[in-house]
Amino acid sequence: HISITFSDPLIWRRVQVPGTFTLAQLHDTIQLSMGWSDSHVHQFLVGKISYEPTIRTNLPRESKRFDEHKYKLFTLEDGMRFMFTYLYDAGEGWEHEIHLEEIVPPTRQLLHPILLAGEMACPPEMVGDIHEYHQLLATLESPDNKNQNSLYELTGHPDFDPNYFDLEAAKKRVSKVR
Repeated sequence: HISITFSDPLIWRRVQVPGTFTLAQLHDTIQLSMGWSDSHVHQFLVGKISYEPTIRTNLPRESKRFDEHKYKLFTLEDGMRFMFTYLYDAGEGWEHEIHLEEIVPPTRQLLHPILLAGEMACPPEMVGDIHEYHQLLATLESPDNKNQNSLYELTGHPDFDPNYFDLEAAKKRVSKVR
C-alpha cells in the first residue's frame, strides 16, 4: 500500500509486486501507478538505510547510501516492516509511506507488478509537495479565484479532477514494468 503522506483525502495505490523485484523496479512501479514521469530524483528509506540510484564511477563512495538496483525486495522484508518510505523530488518533494501488507506465497511466477486499487488523482509533479497541492486546490475552489488556468497549466488537462483516478489506464501502465 503506497500513499502520499499528509494527503487528505488520502492519495494511494495498492500494488502486488514480485519479491524478486529490485527497489529500482519498485520505483518504476510507483511512478507509473501514480502517473508521474520520473523527472525528479528519488530515494527509498528502508529501516534506517537509504537506497537510491547511483552513478557508476571509479571514485570511492563517501555516501552511506546503497544502490537501489542491487537490492531485491525479499531481502529487505525486516526493514520494510519497521519503516518503508519513498521520497520523490527530495528536498521539496513528495513523501510516500509504503506498508507491506502481506507476503503472498508464490503459487505462480509473477512476471510484472499488478495494480490492484487506488484512489484520487496523482498531483501534478511540478507542484512542490502535498501542502502546496492542497493550497493550490483550495485557491482554485475559492469563488474569487482569478487564476482558473493554474491547474490546467500544471497538468496539461483542462478537465483535471483531483478526485478521479483512472484505475484501468494505470493498470496498463504498471503492467509494462519488467
